[in-house]
Amino acid sequence: MDTALRRRFEFEEMMPDLAVLSKNAQKIVDFNSNEPQNNDLRVDKINIRLLLKKINQRIEYLYDRDHTIGHAYFMSLKGKDGDGAKTELANIFRNKVIPLLQEYFYDDWEKIRLVLGDNQKTRDNEEYQFVKINNNYEVSKLFGSIGEVDLDDEQKVFEINKDAFEKPESYIQIYETK
Repeated sequence: MDTALRRRFEFEEMMPDLAVLSKNAQKIVDFNSNEPQNNDLRVDKINIRLLLKKINQRIEYLYDRDHTIGHAYFMSLKGKDGDGAKTELANIFRNKVIPLLQEYFYDDWEKIRLVLGDNQKTRDNEEYQFVKINNNYEVSKLFGSIGEVDLDDEQKVFEINKDAFEKPESYIQIYETK
């Protein structure tokens, strides 16, 4: 069926348009630059264009270019400022971006952490990780004597860090890596 439809229609690729992530109606001229542009859409100190660009580069490398995140996810930030914009960005990440990454990577939290740059946020910056590793489990205390069952003592359990959504540095560290 899919092949039959493809023969009858033309398809045009529509990749994310970073040029529209500007603070006004004027498109960003040098939208592929890794440097901040005067017209970039910002929430607090967070550059939305650079944020989406870095996330999409990582998704393209780990998965493919057809699964990059579109600019439309962030268009609701235009015209908002202050606390309203911060709240909207947190909602976008909490309710759209992270669930989408969970779907793309089949709950492979290690890859989700790579996309969000959480792997580069050291123990000193753990508070800025969107997805944290919870190392509070000891197999023997959790299950007692397990007999012949082979359980990995190094099993990682991940949790969403709700506090990270409220901290601008969490987002900035996605695209400003050290």
